Amino acid sequence: MARHVLIVNRWNNRFAEYHRYLDHRADRVSYLTTAAGTGPLAAELAEEIAVVADLADHPAVIGAAERLAERHGPFTHVLALSEFDLELGAELRERLGVPGKRTHEVRLVRDKVAMKAAVAARGLRVPFNRPVESPSDVREFVAEYGFPLVLKPRTGADSQDVYVIPAADELEQVLTQLPEGTDLAAFQCEEFIDGNLYQVDGVVSGGVLRTVRSWRCVGSCLDFANGTPFGSVANDDPAFEERIVAFTEGVLAALDLTDEVFHLEVFRTNGTDELVFLEIGARAGGGQVRFVWEEVYGLDLIEASVQVQIGEARDYPPADPGGEVAGYLMMPEPPVRPAVVREVPSLAGRIPELYAEALPPAGTVLDGNGGAVHTAGAFRFRAGSSEAVRQAIETAVKLYTIDWAPLSEELSEELSGGLPQELSDELPQELSDEVASGV
Repeated sequence: MARHVLIVNRWNNRFAEYHRYLDHRADRVSYLTTAAGTGPLAAELAEEIAVVADLADHPAVIGAAERLAERHGPFTHVLALSEFDLELGAELRERLGVPGKRTHEVRLVRDKVAMKAAVAARGLRVPFNRPVESPSDVREFVAEYGFPLVLKPRTGADSQDVYVIPAADELEQVLTQLPEGTDLAAFQCEEFIDGNLYQVDGVVSGGVLRTVRSWRCVGSCLDFANGTPFGSVANDDPAFEERIVAFTEGVLAALDLTDEVFHLEVFRTNGTDELVFLEIGARAGGGQVRFVWEEVYGLDLIEASVQVQIGEARDYPPADPGGEVAGYLMMPEPPVRPAVVREVPSLAGRIPELYAEALPPAGTVLDGNGGAVHTAGAFRFRAGSSEAVRQAIETAVKLYTIDWAPLSEELSEELSGGLPQELSDELPQELSDEVASGV
C-alpha cells in the first residue's frame, strides 16, 4: 500500500522542495505550511496543501491535520524537519496514531536539561548545569560553581538569548535588564567550558552510524550572534576522529537516536583534552553545513532526513577524514541594525580554496534577526588539508569588506528620489508605509 506522508513545512527556500526527495507519484503527500512556505511546494503533485496562519498554534495545526486525514485518508508518516517543529511533529503523531517519535522522546533533543541528564547517565562528560526559576537560583548556582556562568534557554536555538557572564557585576546587570516578559523558568544555568568547539554531523539509521564528520569551529555561534565571524573546518586527524565517533555513538545511544540526521556540538577542552557534550539537534545542521555536505561530500542532508525517517535504505558516502576537506565562513551583520547593504565586494578568484560565496545584494536590509541564514556574506572552501582551509578562512576575513549604512540614514538619502526597488522590497511593512506616505 502506498504511503501517505504528512509534511509540516516552515521553509520557503529550496530545502522545501520535498518532491526532489520523495516520489509524490509513488507516495501520497499532504502538506501543512504557512502562506510563506507554499512557494517551493509542488502543488500539482500533492494531495492537498493546507495553509495555517502560524505553525506555533498547535491546536489549529492539529485541527487542519485531522481534516486532511478525513479527506485523504490516514497518514503513515509525519515529517517535521525543522528544529522548531519537532514537538509539533510528535504531537501530530500522537493525535493521529502515526508511528514515530513521541513527545517524551523529542523532549530529550529539545530540553537541554533533560538532554544533558541522559548523556551524563551514560557516563559522558557534560557541563554542570541546573534549571532555574528565579534570580536567587542563578546566584545559588554561581555560589556553587563560580564564574564564568552561562545562562541560556532550555529549548533555544541559534544562540538566541544566551548570556556568558564573567563576574558578579555583569550577572546583576543581566538579571535586572532581561527583556520584559522573560520567564526565567525557561532557562538553565551551565558551567562555562574552556575549550575548542566542534560540530559533528551525521546520519544514524537502524541504530547504526552510517556516516559522520566532525568540524572544528573558528569562533562560536554565540560570538557570531554578537558580531564576530564564524567559521568551521572539517577535521582531517584520523586519531581524533576515532575519539569523536566513539563519543558520538555514546550520545546517540544515551538519547535513543536510532533513525536521524543529527547536528552535535562538543567541546575539546584546553589543557586536559577532554571531550564535553554541549548539545545536539535531531535535524540537519544549519548555516552553510548543508551546502558543504552536498557540494564536497556528496550527501544532501535534507534528502537523508526524509529517507531515514520514512525507512528508505540507501548507501552513504564514506566518512574519510583523510580525503578532501571542506570549510565555511559566515560574516556577521553590521553593528548598527537595521542596516542597508550598499556593497559587499566578491572574493571570487582571490582565494584559491574558495569555491562558492553568497553575498547580500545592494539594498538588502540586515535587521539583526537573520541568524545563520541571512548573513553579511558566506563563503565555502575546499582543499587538501584542514590547515589549508583554515588559512583560506583567515585570508577571507582579512580581505572581506562591506559598505553599509544605518537604515535611517539610507532612508534620509533616498526619500527625495524614491527608494531603489530592492531596498523597498526588503523594508519592514511599517517602514514601507512611512516611505509611501512621505514621512
